[in-house]
Amino acid sequence: MKRNWIYSILIISTSILLLGLNKLSDFRDESMQTENAQTTESTAESGAESASEKPYLYVAGQKIAFWEKEGKYYAFLPSACKNKEAEIIGNIEPSSIVWNCSENIPAVFIDTESGTAEQINSDKEIKEPGHISVLDADGTVSFDYPLTYIKGRGNTSFTEFEKKPYQIKLPENIPFLGMPSAKKWVFISNSADPTLLRNALSRNLADHLGLAQSEEGVFVDLYLNGEYMGNYYVTEKIEVQKNRLNITDLEEATKIANNNADFAFHETAWSDTTKAKEIPNEPDNITGGYLIERDFDDRFLKEIEKHGSYFITDANESFILRSPEHASENQIAYIDSYIQGVENAILSPDGIDENSGKYYTDFIDIDSFVRKYLLEEVTANYDGGVASSFFYKDCDTVSDKLYAGPVWDYDVTWGNAPSYLGHISSSPDRLTRLAAHRDSSVWFSALYAKPEFYKKLTACYAEEISDYLTVLAEEILPQLTEMTDASAAMDRIRWEEEYLRNEDILDRADEISFLHDYILQRKEFLDKAWIEDVPVHQISLYVENTIYDTLYVFDGESLPLFPEADFDFARLLYWAAPDGTLPDENAPVYQDLEFHGALEYN
Repeated sequence: MKRNWIYSILIISTSILLLGLNKLSDFRDESMQTENAQTTESTAESGAESASEKPYLYVAGQKIAFWEKEGKYYAFLPSACKNKEAEIIGNIEPSSIVWNCSENIPAVFIDTESGTAEQINSDKEIKEPGHISVLDADGTVSFDYPLTYIKGRGNTSFTEFEKKPYQIKLPENIPFLGMPSAKKWVFISNSADPTLLRNALSRNLADHLGLAQSEEGVFVDLYLNGEYMGNYYVTEKIEVQKNRLNITDLEEATKIANNNADFAFHETAWSDTTKAKEIPNEPDNITGGYLIERDFDDRFLKEIEKHGSYFITDANESFILRSPEHASENQIAYIDSYIQGVENAILSPDGIDENSGKYYTDFIDIDSFVRKYLLEEVTANYDGGVASSFFYKDCDTVSDKLYAGPVWDYDVTWGNAPSYLGHISSSPDRLTRLAAHRDSSVWFSALYAKPEFYKKLTACYAEEISDYLTVLAEEILPQLTEMTDASAAMDRIRWEEEYLRNEDILDRADEISFLHDYILQRKEFLDKAWIEDVPVHQISLYVENTIYDTLYVFDGESLPLFPEADFDFARLLYWAAPDGTLPDENAPVYQDLEFHGALEYN
C-alpha cells in the first residue's frame, strides 16, 4: 500500500545565501578587489606588509598558504611548481618548512568573495561566487574564468567528513579540464576511499559498458582561497543537457510554454504519494524526458521538503525528479503511472503488468538495466540499487522505454568498508543480487530471477567484463596509481586525522595492493558463478532481527567463517538457526540459510 502520511511531513527548507563578486586567481592584495591583475612585485609587497596575514608562498603566479601542524609548515605545491623557486612571504623559519609537490595532474585554484571556505563548508545550500583558474602540470594556465558559484554537495560525504565535496557553476557553457562544454561540474572528494581511485575505476568499467554519463573524470589538486584542499576527482554533473544526458529537455520546454516562469514560486500540489507544482501550461508532449533518482526512506523523508517533485510507488520505492525539477501535476501523474507499470511488470512472477498487459521488456531497456546491475554487483557497491540510483525516459517519439543510468557514487566499492558505516563486508566472495542492504530496491533482485534478464547478464559478464577485470587490475589501476601518487601523498598529510579517524591506517601501497587483489578475487568468484554456472547460496546473519551481514557459498561447499561481532550494548554468545540449531561448519550447503545472533546484554 502507498503511504498516506507523506503529505503531513514537512521540513523547513534552508534558505540559499547568495554572495557578491570575487577576486581573480592570480593573487591580488586582499584590500584591492580590482579586475586588473597586479604585478608579482606589488603583490608580494602588499602580502609582506600585512602583519596579520599567515605565512604563504608565492609561486607560478599563485599565492599558496602554508598548512601548519605541530610547529611545522607544510608547503603543498602544484605539479607545475616542481623545480621552481617559491618566494616565502611572512615571518617563518625555513627549517620548519616541509616541502611537498604534486606530479602529473593539474591544479585548480578557486577564490571566493569572502576569502574563506567557512560558509560553504557549513551548509551545502550556501553558494558563493568567485573566480577559477587551472594551472596545468606543464605550467600552462589553461582556464581563467569568473565563477557563478561554488557550493558544498553530497550527503554522507558532506556531513561525515571535513574534506568536503563541491559543485561549481560557470556563467556559460564552456569546456573544462578537457571535458565537453557545460556550466556545472562536481569535485568528488573521495574522503571515504583511502586509495582515492575507486570512483575512477568504476567509471572506467561503466564507460567500457557504454552506460550513460560514464565518461571518466580528471584528478586535480584543489586550492580554495589559496589553501590546499587535497586531491579531487572532477566529473560531469548528472543533468539533462546536450553534452551530458542528451534526452528531450522537458523542463526547458515547460518553461518556454510558461514564458520562462520560475516554478519554484508556484503553488505546490501535494497528494499522499506525490509532489508537483501548479503549472498552467503544458508542452505538446509530456512523455519525456524525465530523469529520476531512487532514494531510500530515511533520507528521502528527511529531505522531503527540499525535493522539487517526487512520487512513491506501490512498493514504497521513492523517486525524486531531477528533471524536470519542478514538474506539473500532469507530468507527475504521467511518470508516476508509467513507473508503476514498470514496477508491476518487474515484480509480477510472469513479468506482466496486469493493468496494461505489457511485458516487463516492453517497459524497460533491458540492456541498460543488465549493464547497470552488473556495474553495481561487480564493483560490490554498498549503495547499489539503494541510493544514487538513476533512471531516465525520453519522449515516446524517441523511445518509450525506461533506461538505467547515469552512473554515480562508487567510493564504497571494491571491498572498501569505511568505519563510519559500521560493519559491512570487505569480502570479494559476494553475490547480493542488490538485495543485501536493508534499504535495497526490490527491482533488481526481481529482475535477477527472470530468465531473459539472467541470460543476458551472464552473457554480458562473460563477453565484456570477465577479461576486462584483469585489464582493470593489471593496467588501469597501475596507471591511475602512478598518475596520482604524489598528489595522494599530499592528501594523506593534509587529511591525516581524517584517514586515522576512518581507520585507514595502511599506507597507500598496501591499500592499492588490496584493491588489486580484490578485483582479481572478485573475477575468480564471479567467473565460477556466472561462467561455470555453479549455484551460489546466501547465508544471512541477523542481529535483533536486523540484517547484520550476508555471506555466500557455492553449492556443496561448507559454511564460510562467520565474522566476529562486537557491540557496545551486548556480547554475542553464538549464532543459531531459526529452529535453535547451531551451524554445522562441516556440513555441505545446498540452500540459502539464515542464522540469528544470541546476545548477552550489558
